[in-house]
Amino acid sequence: MSNTQLKTMFNTAATLYEEVRPEYPEKLIQDVVDLSGLNDHSRILEIGCGTGKATRSFAERGYELVCLDIGADLIAVAKEKLKTFPNLSFVEQAFEEWESNGKFDLIISATAFHWVDPKVRYLKASEMLKSKGFLAVFSNQHVRKDEGFFAEVQDLYDRYYPLPTENRPTHATHFPGVEAFQDPIKRVYPWTQTYSSEQYIKLLNTYSDHIALPDENKRLLFEGIVNLSETKYDGQITKHYAAVLDLRKKK
Repeated sequence: MSNTQLKTMFNTAATLYEEVRPEYPEKLIQDVVDLSGLNDHSRILEIGCGTGKATRSFAERGYELVCLDIGADLIAVAKEKLKTFPNLSFVEQAFEEWESNGKFDLIISATAFHWVDPKVRYLKASEMLKSKGFLAVFSNQHVRKDEGFFAEVQDLYDRYYPLPTENRPTHATHFPGVEAFQDPIKRVYPWTQTYSSEQYIKLLNTYSDHIALPDENKRLLFEGIVNLSETKYDGQITKHYAAVLDLRKKK
């Protein structure tokens, strides 16, 4: 399945996405604000807002945000959740196609930038930023995948996960337009979350590659995961995350 098809899958699980997908460490958000030098009049563009997992933290600080996403249902959830913030506007459109009527002090993208066409992502971001503006790309990444439950569960994936694993690097020096930015500031924020078996299956049902699995493969995979969790890990799955920030200043 192509990236174009996979990136539309999240919209089918909008309510579940809001329920179980994690937010981002407050320290990361504050570092973005501090390092980018935002003021009370700063404008922010969010690429791939989803249900507003990162949006709220910036909205609460009073910044004007324009939030883009391709998922109508995702935007509907975000609008309802954030309806008390008059400083937000939502646009159902891909970043590659959207035309702005002004420039921004900061562009943020939380677990979404890798879905943007690599030929476009940095070029268009630099065009939409004011002079000396910032691009903040961040995501919650799964670490320590080779121990405990996650090492054992790999046998189930070998049996029931037929989809090819695509490498979608978020950053690379050869992407067109990256030369318009200074060298990045990179920071990592480790944290953990413990899920029940039921919560963990819900979480998997928000990942585009798992949503796209054939029904029988998905059933067998999820049954195996629950059985492993319940019989060997007391129904508790602890996932180690690292929130990773890549912050770049426009030259």
